[in-house]
Amino acid sequence: MRLTIEQVSRRFKRRQALEAIDCELTPGIYGLIGPNGAGKTTLMRILADVLRPSSGQVAANGTPTATLGERYRDLLGYLPQELGFYSYFTGERFMRYMAYLKGMSGAQAEGRITALLRLVHLEDQRSRKIGHYSGGMKRRLGIAQALLNDPQLLILDEPTAGLDPKERIRLRNLLSDISGERIVLLSTHIITDIEYIAKEVLLLKEGRLARQDTPERILSELTGKVWEVETPAERLGELERAHLVGNVQRRGSDVRARVIAEARPAGNAMPAEPRLEDIYLYYFGDLPEEGGS
Repeated sequence: MRLTIEQVSRRFKRRQALEAIDCELTPGIYGLIGPNGAGKTTLMRILADVLRPSSGQVAANGTPTATLGERYRDLLGYLPQELGFYSYFTGERFMRYMAYLKGMSGAQAEGRITALLRLVHLEDQRSRKIGHYSGGMKRRLGIAQALLNDPQLLILDEPTAGLDPKERIRLRNLLSDISGERIVLLSTHIITDIEYIAKEVLLLKEGRLARQDTPERILSELTGKVWEVETPAERLGELERAHLVGNVQRRGSDVRARVIAEARPAGNAMPAEPRLEDIYLYYFGDLPEEGGS
């Protein structure tokens, strides 16, 4: 599958949410990152055919999605940031309900439901009411429903929200396994979730696509610009005024800070290997916070 985003813009009354987004996606995992309000969720809703662009178009294999209509939706799996559940439904009943909405036959759905609940480690919770599920369990159930129709395009908005570290690793491995023949687009504020699995990263800033490239090529730009600096705590403010400062660890009366700077900062500074989180800091000037898009 080939998904082409052609000059897509979206305006909400007085606010321009997206401006002339141009890119092409082919099978593999794409990480969509950017600060709150950058337009990530708006773009994903347009790609999921939930929202229409104000201008521009999205095309699947060369055909505009507006022309494909239901045929395009048959190719889609979508996990929104907030997925509504009926708390009195069991996990199994919810999956059957979603399968019905996707037009799947009963026989086709049953085998798929069992396989997917096993895949997201909810098979032993299938008869439990969703109202008793934890936040992480609900997120895993949402991921399972997105995979029901074996989509060629899988769109996941903050899929790891509420998952513990072990579940996040399991999800990363799952996405890596299934991405060979499909496009997987996921947004996240947890940068490590895409650092090792993303084919390409899309950096969205103020509604514009600031960069689309491989993590390796983007990271290479920061070679020689990332430092670990140890300095007295009272000089941290001075360091922050002079440079982009990321993670800070207190060590008695001193602090150790991760700093982006063109030249070696003053103090006890040692070069560090760039990470994707440093790219976030470099492009957006602050570290990401979990929540909104």
